[in-house]
Formats: sequence, C-alpha cells, structure tokens
Amino acid sequence: MATSKKHIIETHGKVEDIQKFQPTLLEQVWGDDGLSRYGTIDEVEYTRRLDDMTRTDLETHARMMGVVITESSLRLKEKLLGEFRSFSSLMRKPVVHSKPFVKVSDAAMKVLAEGR
Repeated sequence: MATSKKHIIETHGKVEDIQKFQPTLLEQVWGDDGLSRYGTIDEVEYTRRLDDMTRTDLETHARMMGVVITESSLRLKEKLLGEFRSFSSLMRKPVVHSKPFVKVSDAAMKVLAEGR
C-alpha cells in the first residue's frame, strides 16, 4: 500500500499586492533601500545587534549615528533605538491611493448647510 503526499493549498480570497513604499528621502529616489545607514530596517534585528554590542561598540555606533552618549548603556540603547525607529518609519511610508472626488448634489449640499 503506497501512500502519496498531497499538497494542501490554503486560499483566503484576498488579492495579494506587494506593499510598495513612497519615497520620502532623496536617497530613496536614487535607489537606497535604507540598508546603508543601519544595515537593516528590521527593528528586531537592529535590537539584537544593539544587545550584542559592548559599551565601547555602543559609544562608537552612537557617534556614527550622531546620538549624544549617556552614562547608562540602557539609556543609550533606548536613544539609538528611537533614532532607528524614526529613520525606518521614514523609509516605510506607504503609498497613498487617492480616491476620486465625488460631486455632491445641490439637494445634499442644502441639507448639509442646515447644520451651520
């Protein structure tokens, strides 16, 4: 008795669209994907990198990123993570699809004007 493997395909009925991001920085227009500054735009990966750094590495990284160095390593990591979040949010601005303008009838405008 031979058994065969069946491939199960799950369908959700949603049209999958690769999410595109709107360029907000001049570097993005030139083709930079954000990896040149931090090496990643994934917060989990960046947090892991910060956790693996020694105090000296943290200070060197903070100087390169333009962050003021503090005495507490935990506070310094929080500042670096905050700067990273600001940068990565700039790199990931979603494209806004504008909806067409709908002409409102004169009767509807009259009803809306009654609330003034």
